[in-house]
Amino acid sequence: MKIVQDEAGVPGVAPGTLFVAVGPAASGKSTAAALFPVDAVVCLDELRREISGGRAGDQSVTPAAVARQNILLDEHLAAGQTVLVDSTNVEPRVRANLLELAHRHGRQAVALRFTTDLDTCLERNARRPADRRVPDDVLRWQHSLAQDATMDVLLAEGFTSALVPAWELPDVRFACVTSPDGAHAYFWAVGPADYEGLLASWARDEELRVAAFEGFTDPRIVIESHAWLTKLQHEGDRPGTVMVGSVEHGRWVNWNLPSAPRPPVPAYW
Repeated sequence: MKIVQDEAGVPGVAPGTLFVAVGPAASGKSTAAALFPVDAVVCLDELRREISGGRAGDQSVTPAAVARQNILLDEHLAAGQTVLVDSTNVEPRVRANLLELAHRHGRQAVALRFTTDLDTCLERNARRPADRRVPDDVLRWQHSLAQDATMDVLLAEGFTSALVPAWELPDVRFACVTSPDGAHAYFWAVGPADYEGLLASWARDEELRVAAFEGFTDPRIVIESHAWLTKLQHEGDRPGTVMVGSVEHGRWVNWNLPSAPRPPVPAYW
């Protein structure tokens, strides 16, 4: 799998490097972070979720989340760990603070440029859960600033190099099967070749409601579901289908992906 293309022509990076994502919302930063070979990822959305009690998009807690982010980055860099900071970082002043943190520890800083086009970002953003959705005008502003952060600009700011991440997320489809009263929901993962047939099979049961589900936006869920499906397909001839988790009366009662984070309970009815 190709992870990065080195725009600046720098062959590799030193251990303990700080990678700084630079890109608007919905440009693919978290997907790349899940695949990127670093010791640790510090995600601002996750810190906002922790501080606010579950609302990753709660901007009122951003100052506290940034303070926590910087403490964690300081700890990782002091320990010599390679770390990626997963946040937009489209403003020069924000990048300057991160560069100062890396230089304080004598570490290199490498920018990861996310050049996803605006229409794609807007379309992805529209599919996000409400608590992670960014207003369109804010996303356009972020995208404009990200476009200004060219390789030359980033190198002039003090970054060692500027990389453009490239990845291919596995093609996994999800479906939600609910009881007639909506009290129970089961979330299934399946490969694309078997998706339509299994949807149709479930739909024939009059006691169930079946619909495609696009609420699993964390790439770690997709990656682990794909690994499980692949294992099942290698073990037998039957189509690989796995139950990611189940919900009863608005709370998770099963989550079957031990390495992937359990998301907030989806709104499935």
